Amino acid sequence: MTAGMNAAIVAGLAAALVCGCATGEKQEAYDMKEYYQALERTAPGNMELVEPGSAVEAEAIERFKEFYAVFSEERIRASVRDVYADDAYFRDGFRQVRGSGNIEAYFVDTTEAIHECIFDIQDVACHDGNCYFRWIMKLTLKRDLERPLEAAGMSHVRFDSAGKVIFHQDYWETAALYERLPVIGSLIRWVKKRI
Repeated sequence: MTAGMNAAIVAGLAAALVCGCATGEKQEAYDMKEYYQALERTAPGNMELVEPGSAVEAEAIERFKEFYAVFSEERIRASVRDVYADDAYFRDGFRQVRGSGNIEAYFVDTTEAIHECIFDIQDVACHDGNCYFRWIMKLTLKRDLERPLEAAGMSHVRFDSAGKVIFHQDYWETAALYERLPVIGSLIRWVKKRI
């Protein structure tokens, strides 16, 4: 096996281990099929999306920004259903879920390890029913208060005609978080040095 193949195998195993251990429950299959289906289902023409440039779109963007300004259990429980549609699709580097109730459960689970998480949204661009939020995440874990993490990322979002999120895909470097975990973090740092 090549070093690249070894790195890919180790990274895949680490990701599976972390995701499986994070919630202690069986994870849904994490593949591209559901992502492509969600993209198709929420594409302009297949679903009525928010009118570009409308007051509803402007309000939806502000509601999204406010929701993520401080990512906390209290904020999630209080307003996730105001931000996400009942049948919304969400995907990040760890998991994909569908439905506002499942999104709420996933988000609340993630806050258990978090001391503080802020998304500083730097820029928003919208085109043909797609909005892109460029952000800096500032994350402090309860187990690592002395070393806050900053990561750049982007969210690809589609709003339905009522201004609720119907599709949400996050892009960011999740390995930075994996590196903070005991055992797996050491393994990932070792692999990165050899790539």
